[in-house]
Amino acid sequence: MPTVITRRLVRWPTRQPNSRKGDNGRVLIVGGSPEYSGAPALSGIAALRSGADSVVVAAPEKVAWAISGCSPDLVTHKLPGQFLSVRHFSGLKIMASRSDCLLLGGGVHPRPQSLALLKRLTALPGFKVLDAAALDAFDPHNVRDAVLTPNRGEYLRLQRRCDVRALVRRGNIIVAKSWRTTIYATQGEFQNRTGNPGLTKAGTGDVLAGFIAGLTAQSHDMLQASINAISLLGSVGDALRKKYGGYFFLASDLAAALQNIRHRMVY
Repeated sequence: MPTVITRRLVRWPTRQPNSRKGDNGRVLIVGGSPEYSGAPALSGIAALRSGADSVVVAAPEKVAWAISGCSPDLVTHKLPGQFLSVRHFSGLKIMASRSDCLLLGGGVHPRPQSLALLKRLTALPGFKVLDAAALDAFDPHNVRDAVLTPNRGEYLRLQRRCDVRALVRRGNIIVAKSWRTTIYATQGEFQNRTGNPGLTKAGTGDVLAGFIAGLTAQSHDMLQASINAISLLGSVGDALRKKYGGYFFLASDLAAALQNIRHRMVY
């Protein structure tokens, strides 16, 4: 039976009083397309709200300009072209080496060149969060230190294309999103009991992925980051449901509310 996540399992990253800019987590997000510029923006804001010092969003040029307009706190790296492509790999590899956690896949159009880029990036060393298109692009035999965040349909595809248990044994973590989101890790299974049907809103998964990436960048502990993120996001959704008297809140409301909800978790 999975371990139910309770308050005692949630432990937040700490920072040294003499720390400098960049000591408390640097996140690189690679994603976006003309159809989906909001996904990496939501992830980026959530990563910053987690406490990470720095978030850079690398996206196709016009998409990156749109993301810049979403928040002055997000740094954008403008990649030439309309879509992500393997020609961007060398530059992104250097940027990834300077980051504490890499978030891949949000808002990426599933074009062959874009998926080929994601496949190369998922094989890089270091902590990673794989979401959306990245879940269909990675090599199951060549990915380590990754948190995979599939929804129900993506999890079924994942089961068809690879051995899910083998993925976990290699040191990866699977956050299977559902009404009872379950974490699969070498340390065991953990199930979340917070949240409500309002979290089915488009963009909620992007917020979760960004929150996990931000917490991982700070703590270098993928499991603890995943536990914290799904617990808190569920509590945020519960608080917003009460605030609005129903399921009228948006994914952007979730990202914004992360700053106030940490000590109001409900189990």
